[in-house]
Amino acid sequence: MAEVGEFGLLAALLPSLPSGRDVLLGPGDDCAVVRTRNGRLLLTIDAMVENVHFRRDWLSPTQLGKKAFRINASDIAAMGGLPRWGVLHINAPPQIAAGDVAAISRAAAQAAAHSGACVVGGNLSRASRLAVVLALIGAAPRRVVRRAGARPGDLLYVTGSLGEAALGVRELRRNRAARGPAVRRFREPPLRLRVGTLLARSGVASAMIDVSDGLVQDLGHLCAASRVGARVEIERLPVSRHVRQAGMSLALAGGEDYELLCAVPARRRRRLEGLVAQFGCPFTCIGACVAAPAGVRVVDAHGRIVPVRAAGHDHFGGPTRR
Repeated sequence: MAEVGEFGLLAALLPSLPSGRDVLLGPGDDCAVVRTRNGRLLLTIDAMVENVHFRRDWLSPTQLGKKAFRINASDIAAMGGLPRWGVLHINAPPQIAAGDVAAISRAAAQAAAHSGACVVGGNLSRASRLAVVLALIGAAPRRVVRRAGARPGDLLYVTGSLGEAALGVRELRRNRAARGPAVRRFREPPLRLRVGTLLARSGVASAMIDVSDGLVQDLGHLCAASRVGARVEIERLPVSRHVRQAGMSLALAGGEDYELLCAVPARRRRRLEGLVAQFGCPFTCIGACVAAPAGVRVVDAHGRIVPVRAAGHDHFGGPTRR
């Protein structure tokens, strides 16, 4: 796996998986889309593994359970849907306090309820390290927004801000007692469900993805699915003063932002501007799609290419994120 890498394996594996007539969209997007008698559903699953995604002294059990729900709901938001039901699986080492496991479960259930969803079941098993896995089912909008659909000339927008969570991880590595906005951002990612539903219902977005593994890497996935390239202007990236001082690589490749990145045809820009006031968060144009096969190019204010040392996180292509 270290030689093949996470995305190398997925590229080889996913096309070979069998499908069915009720599967409207299979593997390869933020969620799968399936058809039922009563409508369409979104399906996603994600895991948080100790010493890969977090260290136990960085997150309380309550923070861990809440984050487990939010990172899954981010995938639902990226398709324009709303979370409805989830099942929770916890791998726990025998020495962990039973109260901590219960707190993780309660926090995930409470976070789901706050978003109109329910945790309806799950599983508990023994393991050498703590892991929290949540499978989430969501209600699909009438028009699901996929990674595919962007065209050359479409404008690229991102919600919120970038790089703050990666800065929080850097601060926690230096001092596990660190506090401040960056650490809070790592512990409690944003939930952009309202933005996702508005973009889907309005028909404004041609393609969308959530930024979880780094802006450049996730934008690359959107470009690959849409068969376009992208040009990102680094000066436009929405970042805090602290992130800019720490290094823009945090915004480009840091990961764990859980913001929404979407492509919007230029002709729909005015319609988009009428929606932004309802988003409840900043919404920034950071560049545009270009004709393939340009890939993702990051440029400075003078149009010079900015080298990006690492595109983002790969579970097997290098050191673990944490």
